[in-house]
Amino acid sequence: MKGIIYTRVSSDEQVKGTSLDFQEEICRRYCNERSIEVIEVFREEGASAKSSDRKEFLRAVEFCRKNKIDAFVVAKIDRFARNTDDHYAIRKILLDYKTKLHSVTEPIEDNPTGKVFEGILALFSEFDNSVRKQRCSDGMSSRINMGIYPWKPPIGYKCLHFKKQGEKKTLPDEPDKVTFPIIQRALKEFSKGTYSKTELARAMDEWGLEKTRGKKTRPQFVDAIFQEKRLKFYTGLIVNPFEENKEVKGLHQAMINEEELQLIFHILSGKSKKVAKHERYNPDFPLRRTVTCGECGRMLTGSAPRGNGGRYFYYHCLNKDCAEYGKSIKKDEMEKEFLAELRKITPKQEFLDVFKETIIDLWKEKGKNFELDVEKYSNHLKALEKKRNRIFEMREDGSYSQEQFKERLAEVDSEIATTKISLSESRIEQFDIEGAVIYATNFISDLGRQWFDLDHKLRPRFQKLVFPKLIPYSRNEGFGTAELGYIYEINRQTSGDLSDTVDQRGIEPPTSSVQVRRSTN
Repeated sequence: MKGIIYTRVSSDEQVKGTSLDFQEEICRRYCNERSIEVIEVFREEGASAKSSDRKEFLRAVEFCRKNKIDAFVVAKIDRFARNTDDHYAIRKILLDYKTKLHSVTEPIEDNPTGKVFEGILALFSEFDNSVRKQRCSDGMSSRINMGIYPWKPPIGYKCLHFKKQGEKKTLPDEPDKVTFPIIQRALKEFSKGTYSKTELARAMDEWGLEKTRGKKTRPQFVDAIFQEKRLKFYTGLIVNPFEENKEVKGLHQAMINEEELQLIFHILSGKSKKVAKHERYNPDFPLRRTVTCGECGRMLTGSAPRGNGGRYFYYHCLNKDCAEYGKSIKKDEMEKEFLAELRKITPKQEFLDVFKETIIDLWKEKGKNFELDVEKYSNHLKALEKKRNRIFEMREDGSYSQEQFKERLAEVDSEIATTKISLSESRIEQFDIEGAVIYATNFISDLGRQWFDLDHKLRPRFQKLVFPKLIPYSRNEGFGTAELGYIYEINRQTSGDLSDTVDQRGIEPPTSSVQVRRSTN
């Protein structure tokens, strides 16, 4: 009679002991006593006890199919299978191969008593496995509720291999110094709608992920990152599958916030049509949408080709029908000329003094009306407050019913609210107009410095204020004449002497200060 021996342990801890060797020893003794020739020994080290898909076990069953094996010997029924359905399913397969199951420590016979006993043993094995599974689940659930992720963390965090060391994870997962910032950047960019999944895969490789992983990032990898439970982990949450998917705040460092998570879900759902926002104002070419070609009037663009010395920055016209097409203008030279143009149109101090005095005087003239309005609304508000108090008194002495009281109170409260708004709007005289005008005049007194110091995103607005209809530029000639903003246009027309050349009625109705200046001219 020929037979094989199958030994199995269900954890690494058992492998470290003598469990496998002991099982093989008692199985060989059993075979010797029954004259079973041992053809092969199959050792299952550290495999799961949950199902029948164990590699060595399947090899053993396949061995029985290919060879005439009479006995399949195990130390105990639970070494064979820990699930009743699995037990009988595989037992039937072995019987089809004319291979009989033998248990060294338990009587298995083909008679009714033996079959019942075998069934009880298989059922007990399943029960034992279920108890173990429940204990494991309870342990993992407890760790989750403590904020510890009990499984291997997703990419971006260090895996400390607690399981291989035979230990339980008791500390939160630490960020991986290399992959954490890459995945974090990818999630944040995706939440903005700046990348598709395919583009994100390429971008992550450019940011260093390919070098770290040793292979290109595929869209399937990106899909895995965007799994719901994984995204929640990246947000600092742990989903507890043992308690109806309850979400627990994890102790690990989050990559993204809740708002970014919802944006990602919104994009993944297909509801968002958000696409990458094109940056209209390139910081390398601040004049790109302000300066036009002096030949054809088309806005200039910019480019930075590479050469032996690095990158070279140029402005140029892209109109193929223009005589200036293909003729570049050095970025530094044009911007230097632009600063000179700003200095040329900057108002002189004499103009700024008159401008400041005129605005402040005009404000004070109008402020008189504001003061009258404030007084009017303040008095009206006091009258309404008295009226409101009177309504309460009439309710107390029985002059008003409950319904009448509510109606009258609602009317007066509404009028009080409206009057307070009017009063607030009338208190404009409290505004520090002198401080505002001083700030404005200081700003326009040095246009070149203001332009140079501004953030690149604010420069286009500044340029639009000075040159509302853009400014032309021609190679070898420089900037041409352009329409200026209102203040700068007045300054240009008056050559800085506002009082002598321009009637102030062109700006605002005459004020006392303006009238005095007229009388002395």
